Amino acid sequence: MQIEGQACLTWISNIRHGELQGFSVYETQGAMICQTGIGIRARDAAEAALARYAPTVALSVGVAGGLSPKLRAGDLVVCERVDHESHRNSGADTTVVSHAGLMEGAVAAARGMRLSVSTGSSITVDDLAVGADEKSAHHAWKGHEIVEMESFWIGEAASKRGLAFLAVRTISDDAAQPLVKTGAMKADGNFDQQAFLDYVRDHPEVAPLVARQHEAARKALGNLTIFLAAFLAPLAQHFHSGVV
Repeated sequence: MQIEGQACLTWISNIRHGELQGFSVYETQGAMICQTGIGIRARDAAEAALARYAPTVALSVGVAGGLSPKLRAGDLVVCERVDHESHRNSGADTTVVSHAGLMEGAVAAARGMRLSVSTGSSITVDDLAVGADEKSAHHAWKGHEIVEMESFWIGEAASKRGLAFLAVRTISDDAAQPLVKTGAMKADGNFDQQAFLDYVRDHPEVAPLVARQHEAARKALGNLTIFLAAFLAPLAQHFHSGVV
């Protein structure tokens, strides 16, 4: 989403904004950030970005829903592996795995900023997981700690090219927290404020849930920004070929 992309930019100077095959990109020395949009769009975005920029490292960063009851809003999860929900009944073994060294560096950076961090795994889904029962079903498959909509596609594209990959997410809603689908977040990851205001006007009963959802997301994005400022700058400096 656009707000996740903005969390990546606080450590960057001399930002050049552009587009790559319809995807918004931000370039600076040693790094490129691509706003993939939501869900399976990330597959096309990752393929385009990795082909164009040929980086050394590929990251999937953003917010996620919590599946483990131990996680709370704002907690950071460094993912050891990522699966896609479509493989639950297919028998396919297509897990993408994060680079051990990148995981170690991410955990160290988070702890250095005194953030709550743990390692775990993610399940990538094509539709937003909105309710506790739905989240519980996702958790029951392989015990994944979080659920999100992009990391598998980015990891798969990186794996095909032999690139080091890492997925890191902060929790924007815990396992018991229901989400309200307002329709304000568009497929490209941009937020339609007028659509949001119209939805809340027409459904005033959801206002308390929306307020809680906003506060949790604010905490998640704040901690994501802190983490990325501590992690991305030294990473980009180390890998001179760039980060996508």
